[in-house]
Amino acid sequence: MTAATWPLAAWSGWFAAVGFVAAGYAISAWRRRWRILRVAVFALGCALTLLAVWGLNNPLASMTGYTVALMMLGQVVSPLLLLGFPASERARWQQARNRQWAVWILDAWVAATVFVLLTLGVNLPGVFNTALADALYSAPIGLLVMLAGLMIWAQLLDGSSAIQRRWVAGIYGWLVGLPMMVIGAVWVWSGHVLYTPYLDVLCLWNLSPLDDQHYAGLVMLMAGLPLQLRSAWLLIMPGDEEDSEI
Repeated sequence: MTAATWPLAAWSGWFAAVGFVAAGYAISAWRRRWRILRVAVFALGCALTLLAVWGLNNPLASMTGYTVALMMLGQVVSPLLLLGFPASERARWQQARNRQWAVWILDAWVAATVFVLLTLGVNLPGVFNTALADALYSAPIGLLVMLAGLMIWAQLLDGSSAIQRRWVAGIYGWLVGLPMMVIGAVWVWSGHVLYTPYLDVLCLWNLSPLDDQHYAGLVMLMAGLPLQLRSAWLLIMPGDEEDSEI
């Protein structure tokens, strides 16, 4: 093991990135007079990002804590940040002047591919063990998980979605979220520890490594519920507006 926690550079990078994004958002929100509740939602997303960073800082402290941090970035922070923008503003991201990045970031097939492959890759024992063996890996992994979450949730929110029919978006969201739910179920029901770095580690809450893994699976299942519920909403209520302007 080369590092137990992040160096100062990793901390500084995350705080600088969040500060830069928050400042840019604040300027846009002030100029365009966005609703205070919408601004509060975005601010909550920024605050939870920094809270999640703390959970990534020391991966070996607890598998449950590490999973909470990753799931928070991908399935809680991501939709909050997107909801911080009005649907009309998100629709502008599809304009021709943004095509250089929107053609990739806002493409439904690219988003699904990135999300599913990252979900499977990060949670396979080989990659996951490497991330746990060196805390430096958790910083970029967290960033990638957050980016994948933004890409997927963009497809499930009005304005930014490239999927024209809401019921299709509902099926899409359910399918891309399925691997995450399956992995969570495997973690909950597995009878042995799947990730070797935890075999000789006492969890932060004095849980056994196997119990820690079970709780981590439960966290993943719970974190996947918003994605599943949003997908069901799009499927069942195809005519309703999404966030109806917070």
